[in-house]
Amino acid sequence: MSDTELLVGLLAAEHAAIYAYGVLGARLDEATRAMALTAFDAHRTLRSALRVQLQARGVEPPGPLAAYDITVRDRAQALRLAIDLEVKDGVLWRDLVATSEDPALRSMAVPALAGTAVRAARWRKVAGVRPLTEAFPGQA
Repeated sequence: MSDTELLVGLLAAEHAAIYAYGVLGARLDEATRAMALTAFDAHRTLRSALRVQLQARGVEPPGPLAAYDITVRDRAQALRLAIDLEVKDGVLWRDLVATSEDPALRSMAVPALAGTAVRAARWRKVAGVRPLTEAFPGQA
């Protein structure tokens, strides 16, 4: 898969994560809602960086879907969704780290991958899910 294809896939994942955090935040208490807002902002920052990378390659960045199939009925589902979002995004960022030979992309992807691992660990802690961390983030 080319860098451009990976960037497009990552952008789609970031659009979905932004939408999902908007949905799951409504099922959280004030403290965990603040965590969701921090994650939401992190994904918005990543989305913007991906758009810049695609535009620099002469590719029109695809926009978000009109809607995503996300149902969150309670706090437990919201926490599971937050964990899943970060783990799945981690896989995509890991793929970019593993395959790209572009130093600028790797410099963007490594902290993004680390960010997904940290957010996933924090959500696992809140949810009481063990283990709290993964030995190799992005290997889900």
